[in-house]
Amino acid sequence: MSKVGRDRRENISNVLLRVPIFAYAVVTVSLPAVALFLCFVTAVIFRYDEINDTQCNVTNFVPSISAVTGIRPQTYLWKICIALHSAPRFAVAVIYYNYYKDLLYLVSDKYKGLFGFLMTVNFWFNTIEDASLVGVTYISNKDNYPVHEKIFIVFMVLSLCYMLLNTILYYWTRTGKLSEDEKKSLKWKVAMFIANFTATMGLLAFFIQHRFYCKPLAFSWFSVCEYIIGYTNMAYHLSAYYEFQNMSLAFGRLEPPHTNGSVASNNNSITNNNKKKDQ
Repeated sequence: MSKVGRDRRENISNVLLRVPIFAYAVVTVSLPAVALFLCFVTAVIFRYDEINDTQCNVTNFVPSISAVTGIRPQTYLWKICIALHSAPRFAVAVIYYNYYKDLLYLVSDKYKGLFGFLMTVNFWFNTIEDASLVGVTYISNKDNYPVHEKIFIVFMVLSLCYMLLNTILYYWTRTGKLSEDEKKSLKWKVAMFIANFTATMGLLAFFIQHRFYCKPLAFSWFSVCEYIIGYTNMAYHLSAYYEFQNMSLAFGRLEPPHTNGSVASNNNSITNNNKKKDQ
């Protein structure tokens, strides 16, 4: 089998910044997680009636994410945190792409082409999902509801597609008996995908009940499903820690890797010297 991408080794000198992947993952995920929690709590405490008001004028007890992040000053916190969160997420999409590229040698020659295609699709699922999160944040339902709604649908669909495909690719590149960390990562990915998929189905059902039948509490249960989707999505992305836990993001000077040429020449000289001694 061809060991494509396995020699991605470069020496880094004069390191000015090093961020362990644990800190990178926790901070990246915590930005939207904490911001959403603070927006929800403060909106419920200070603007409860306003955020639970709907066109149907029926009873609601849980506001939607759009409601709690669309009022001032909560919207400022939410937009800032999503802006800070999105850049590392785009980087993770590239990191995962190269990660799977380095593991391509584990895939049988028969399926290498398919795997290469799927890991490219996986990259775009992840990238567009992140872009749609930015879009749904900065184009609020109050500013332009039709566009906001369509971007939200794109986010939900691609989020599920990415979770499923990324889990498949991850399992595909495991060989032999899974390590404890691999088991944890796989179980976490599967659990978050199932929870997210279930919540998405519930969200669609309650949305229909609210939009077409104006059933009391339907929008509240829609909102509950929305929060589950949001937090399970964040939790799924946190599982990347298991894949990259021994790595760090570093800012420094890249140097070419040491080749085996010097070693080979040394070995040749040793061999020649031994031959001379034998003579």
